[in-house]
Amino acid sequence: MISGLKGSLKKLEVGFVHLETGGVTYEITISFKTYLELKGFSSSNEVYLHIFHAMSERGQRLFGFLTEQDKEFFKVMKGLQGIGELTALKILSFFSAEDLYRIAQSGEAKELEKIPKVKGKTSEKIFFEVKQNLKKLELFLSGGPSKEISISLPTSSLNPLEIESSRRKEIVILGLIQLGFEEKAAAKEAEKILKNSLETDPGEIIREILKNL
Repeated sequence: MISGLKGSLKKLEVGFVHLETGGVTYEITISFKTYLELKGFSSSNEVYLHIFHAMSERGQRLFGFLTEQDKEFFKVMKGLQGIGELTALKILSFFSAEDLYRIAQSGEAKELEKIPKVKGKTSEKIFFEVKQNLKKLELFLSGGPSKEISISLPTSSLNPLEIESSRRKEIVILGLIQLGFEEKAAAKEAEKILKNSLETDPGEIIREILKNL
């Protein structure tokens, strides 16, 4: 089992990172929060990721976190009934452990609907599970013990600026899909924000979209 990897960033996209170590490049699934944090790292710097190594009959998958605390929070979330690894990762993209504890205490389940595709019964189920497991969250806070998406690529008839713009839009859409948006909704939100925003960084564009939800 892999519990941590140290190496250089070879590729960073919304949803995953390629980390090279010892001549081997690993693809590691990350949250949007971790993506934003890794953006500040230079490709020449070594990065250490705390790894949760998921193994099942369907295969293996690596989930990476910059802090041990984020990894442990992920494990707490995915351990709740009905909350799988990808849902746990989406929760980490939007809420800290402190946020979830506050939401559970306040009784405001609707706050969880900030997460794309988490509405009505789904948000209530997550809220119920968190509420039922407040002791686990308290212990954590105290420090104690998809479907394939097809998106057309730019053609060679486009000029460099158009190619860059198309690529940026593609990354934003893929990032939103990874966070739980339907493909059509992701494309609509991307087009809407790109029309009025001068921002060129896909991560910041996604952050702006999420703020406006």
